[in-house]
Parts: sequence; C-alpha cells; structure tokens
Amino acid sequence: MLAMIAASFWAGLALKAALTATVVVGALAAAEAAGPFWGGLIASFPISAGPAYVLLALQHGRDFIAASALESFAINTGTWLFLLVLIRLAPRVRWGWALGSALGTWILAAVTIQAIPWTAWGALALNIAVLGGALAMTRGRAALPAGAPRGLRRWFDLPLRAVLVAGLVTTVVSLSRVLGPSFTGIGAVFPIAFSSLGFLALTRLGGAATAALMASAMRALPGFALALLTLHLAAPRVGSFPAMGVALGVNVVWALGVLGQRWRARAIAAA
Repeated sequence: MLAMIAASFWAGLALKAALTATVVVGALAAAEAAGPFWGGLIASFPISAGPAYVLLALQHGRDFIAASALESFAINTGTWLFLLVLIRLAPRVRWGWALGSALGTWILAAVTIQAIPWTAWGALALNIAVLGGALAMTRGRAALPAGAPRGLRRWFDLPLRAVLVAGLVTTVVSLSRVLGPSFTGIGAVFPIAFSSLGFLALTRLGGAATAALMASAMRALPGFALALLTLHLAAPRVGSFPAMGVALGVNVVWALGVLGQRWRARAIAAA
C-alpha cells in the first residue's frame, strides 16, 4: 500500500513537472526568438507562477490562494529590483556577476519584505514606488543595440529551461502544505523564468541585448503584478479558478495597452 501511495505521489509530481515545463519552455522559446519588445512582453506573462497557482488551487481553498497571492504581490517588488540590477550590470560585467547580483538582490528583498505584514494597499504602494524608481533608472534601455548577435540554439537550452522551471513549480506545490500561504506565495514568484532566460541571453546574445530584453519585460510586467492583486481580491469572493481567469484577463489587457502604446509611438514617429 505504501509503495502504491509513493508511486502515485511521484507520478503526480512528474506529471506536474511535465505540464509546467511544456508551458514555460514554449513561452520562453518564443520570447527569445521574438526580439526585445516582443520577448519582454511574452516573458512578462505568468508562465511559471500561473501553472503553480493552478496546481495550488487543486490542493487548497480560496483563502489560502488569496493569502499566497498577497504575499506574491508584495514580493513581486523584488522582481523589479532583480530586473533593474540585471539591466544595469549585464552590459558592464561578466554574465555570472550580473545574474548572481540580480538573484542576490531578489533574495535580500524577499527576506526583508516577508518580515512585514502586508495589506493590499501597502503592497500596492510598495510596488508603485519601486517600479517608478526602476523605470526612471532604466529609461532608454529597451532598444536593441545595432548589430546585436542572435546566437545559435544549443542542444541543452530547452532541457535546461524545463528542469529549472518545472523543478521550482513542483517543489513549491509539493511543499505548500508545510510552507503555508506566505512562503508558498514567495516561492511562486521566484524569478526562475527570468533567471533562465537571462542566463541563456547573457551567454548567447551578450549583455547589451539582454539588458534590452529585460528592460522591455519591466515595462510589461505591471500586468502580472496587477493580476496578483486581482487574484488576492477576487479569490475569496468568486473562488480560486474564476479569480485566476479574471487575473489573467487583467494581465492580457495590460499587455494590449503596452502594445497599443508602442503602435501609437511608431505612428507618431512616422508622421
């Protein structure tokens, strides 16, 4: 009996990993091929946190999901700082220092932020303040440098992405009953997608192109932040899965707004 339970447990984990890896690998491959603007827009969608929350909703009630989403929303501030550090350092230092510094900044921010009991309004104010500063410090970095290399795909690129993202999501979901909603929310927004994309872009395309990609992502990422806030507010009222549908809609609307602004800017420039 114990052997059957263990086999079922590991089979479930393998299935979760495979499904998540399929979604994330496809999204990141498209982001890499589409260029800085389109790549950043695609990478800003919840391609790792989304599947994690879907799997969490299968195990937990709406209150757990709402509490986790609030923690994720507050901790998402660390992602702005992660991107800021990577954008600033990628063209200047070796890729290991740039990526390591960005991850270290995220961890430090997460440790600091999780120690504070957040409300929705407080987390919103924090996100706005940090995002405003990060945007001001990365203005003009979203343009791809002329003649930037595109690099050749290596055989391990897609398997690496799959292992990184699927491993994180599987771990977070499997340990969520032990971690509780707060630490589950932190783990769900760990920037594994940006880390894996950043590693591959830094080592294949160079620092300048990576900075442009991440700067584009920063301008599209508020849609994800608003989606987390929406999930926190809506889950207790309409249930976890309807709330996730509404949250995804918020993310899509923001992305369409960013796209519309780009088209408008191009039309004005061409006039």
